Amino acid sequence: MVQAWLDERRQLIVLLCAIQGLRNYSEEKPQPVHQQVQAFCQLLMDYISAGYFEIYRELVNEARSFRRDNPELTRHILARLDSSTDEALAFNAEFEKPERCQQKIHELPDRISHLMETLEERFSLEDQLILSIHQQEPPRLQAVMH
Repeated sequence: MVQAWLDERRQLIVLLCAIQGLRNYSEEKPQPVHQQVQAFCQLLMDYISAGYFEIYRELVNEARSFRRDNPELTRHILARLDSSTDEALAFNAEFEKPERCQQKIHELPDRISHLMETLEERFSLEDQLILSIHQQEPPRLQAVMH
């Protein structure tokens, strides 16, 4: 399940890079931009939902079964993930629908750049959560806070 989720993350990154690489956002015929943004928004919401409703729970359960449960670390990471979730939801609300995307097309390059930074941090936190369970020596909270 985690591997399928990480594969979905790779697809998300590919779509994000493709959108970032698009030029002429303000063309009169931005339909390809809309289609790619819509596909990205759908995958982004699927990825975020799977994390919260399936993967994080599974990882916490694995941590308990491997006796690597570190509730303080887990709470800290999950709390930091909330801000990137809020950013992803806001992006989706702004650009999911073609007509909204059309209205805000001039904002898309900056929003994509900001979202990329936010997702980069999110992916790092998720990786830390996974590694805290599956590596020999679980990281201490101080190492994750930096």
